[in-house]
Amino acid sequence: MSIMKIVGEQITVEVDLDHGARLSSVKWHGTEFAIQRREGWLSWGWYPMAPWAGRILDGKLRASDGSILQLATDVLGPHAIHGLAFDKPWREIAPGVASIDLVAPYEGARVEQKVVVDGDSFTYELSYIANGVDLPAWVGLHTWFPRTINGSPEAEIDFHPEKMLDVTPTLIPTGKYKVPNKPFPWDDVFTGVKGDPAVIWHGEAKLSISSPADWWVVYTEDPIGVCVEPQTAPPDSQNFGADLSKAQKLISRFTFEKA
Repeated sequence: MSIMKIVGEQITVEVDLDHGARLSSVKWHGTEFAIQRREGWLSWGWYPMAPWAGRILDGKLRASDGSILQLATDVLGPHAIHGLAFDKPWREIAPGVASIDLVAPYEGARVEQKVVVDGDSFTYELSYIANGVDLPAWVGLHTWFPRTINGSPEAEIDFHPEKMLDVTPTLIPTGKYKVPNKPFPWDDVFTGVKGDPAVIWHGEAKLSISSPADWWVVYTEDPIGVCVEPQTAPPDSQNFGADLSKAQKLISRFTFEKA
C-alpha cells in the first residue's frame, strides 16, 4: 500500500494513493477524525470528487458541441457518481501533493490534490486541469467523520444554509429551491451557507471548515459516520445550469479546537 504522510505538530494526515488519494487518516492530537476503511469505495476516508462531484443524471454527460457521452453508472446507479478519481491509483509528485491523469472521456486532463498542515489547521486544495479537454468539470471533497469520538455524544453539525435544492427520489436536482427546514436525517444539497460549517463532538473537539465553495452536501443517514462536503458546484451541474466558469478548484481549511 502506498501512503503519503503529512506530519505536523498537532495534525497528521495520511493519503492512501492506491485508493483514490483519499485522506485515509486525519489525526489531531492522536485522535482519528476519518472513518476507517470499510466495504465499498464510497463509505470511508475523505476522498476527492473530480472531474465532477455528486451525481450526473443517467450518466449522460453533455459536451460543448451538444453531443452526449455515456459515463459508467455501475458504482451506485442509476447515475454516474463522484467522478473518475476516487477509485483509481494516484502518484505523489511533491511532498503533500498527488496527481492523477484522467481516463476517457476526460483523457488528457488531470487532477491535483495538495495537503498543507499548519498547527491546529490544514489546507486542502483540489484542482482540475483541463489541458484542452472541453467538457464540464467541477470538484468537491467527500468527508467521512465518525459520529462519536472517544465515547463522546453523537456529533452535532453546526450548519446554517439559506437555501436547499429540491431533488428527485434518486437525488438529482429539479432546479427548484426549498427553505432548509427539513429535519435530520439529511442527504441534501445546500447553498448560501452562513459562517463556517462545523462538526462538534462535545467534550472532545470542534472541527470548523472554511471554504469559498458555494455548495455543500450534508449526509447524516449512515449509522457510524456523517459527511459535510464542500463542492464548487451542485450535482448534475451541466443539466442544472450552474456556473462552472470557476468550478475547477476547491480550497478548504480544516481547523480543530477543543469543544
